[in-house]
Amino acid sequence: MIILRYLTREVLQATAAVSFVLVVIIMTGRFVKYLSEAATGKFDPTVLFVIMYYRLPGFLELIIPLGFMVAIIMAYGRLYAEHEMTVLSSCGMSQRRLLTYTFIPGVIVAIAVGMCSLWLTPLGVQKSDQIIAQQKSRSELDVVKPGRFQASRTNDIVTYVEGRGKNKELNGVFIANVGAAQDKQLTTVRADSAERVTYEEYQQNYLQLNNGVRYQGRPGEANYRVTYFESLGQRLPEQDADDFKTNKIDSQPTLDLLKEVNPAKQATLQSRLSGPLVIFIITVLAVAMSYTTPRRGRYVMLFPAILIYLVYLVLLNSAREAIEEGTLPAAIGLWPVHLLFLCVAFLLFAWRTGAIRRFFRAPKQKQKNNLI
Repeated sequence: MIILRYLTREVLQATAAVSFVLVVIIMTGRFVKYLSEAATGKFDPTVLFVIMYYRLPGFLELIIPLGFMVAIIMAYGRLYAEHEMTVLSSCGMSQRRLLTYTFIPGVIVAIAVGMCSLWLTPLGVQKSDQIIAQQKSRSELDVVKPGRFQASRTNDIVTYVEGRGKNKELNGVFIANVGAAQDKQLTTVRADSAERVTYEEYQQNYLQLNNGVRYQGRPGEANYRVTYFESLGQRLPEQDADDFKTNKIDSQPTLDLLKEVNPAKQATLQSRLSGPLVIFIITVLAVAMSYTTPRRGRYVMLFPAILIYLVYLVLLNSAREAIEEGTLPAAIGLWPVHLLFLCVAFLLFAWRTGAIRRFFRAPKQKQKNNLI
């Protein structure tokens, strides 16, 4: 039990450290992308951390298996390099027992990955997509930032606002419609203030401009039409409630996918079930590839193991795309890929334990005995 606790602690601590570093790297890149969109007014900066929070399980689902494999190679590589594994072997620690002990933290990690892939990730995708849909459905009035010229989402309206009041009204409003008509007519509006007004009898929202002037005409001509107004209303488009819903397959609960026969949904279901299975396969692979010597160093097998893992993921994604396109039957699915790498892992482990060498050496020894 002491050896089991020691090995489990070493593997889990290394897994947590490696996964944390990978999560920080990946989430930083994604946060920069969201931050650039927030700078252009597409997102409210206050919702960025909420979106990243809901996206976190999806990142962990991909990162934890890689972190677990790297952790096993690093932890056991250190034990081999510092001769601790030699001492354990002299005390009766075989490779099979080492693999059995490694499955204990593997079960813990598989449960965590399973919770992410089967429950937390779909829920996070659904929540984050709803927030993104709500942000994209905001009117131009909501995304305007004081002191900056901002183009609309269609790039045909340029808006400038000097400031905002306490009741969210806009002060010193300038609006230029630079591409509204086919005859290149330009419309500009200058108003002292603007606010959102809701007319209950019409159930519509309007942008009401107060105390301003509107210019309409073609640039270079002197026949501009000038209109002074005390109040000018522009109807704001209403967002349908269905626009806030997400119909992505990745956001559907796993129990709902169990009832579906659609190839795309079956591919998604098999991909979610693959998360815990990958952990057990890479456990065998990592234990087999963790062996090293003091002269070779503890990280010598790290790059080949990561390369094998990346090939594993690429083949899984290719098989999933083939199922979605209908070129691969869902009944076959992703399981041949898992079986292939399970065989590779056990072959490497059998080579490490010497089982393959003993298997090919046994017939020669038997033939020699017959000659005697």
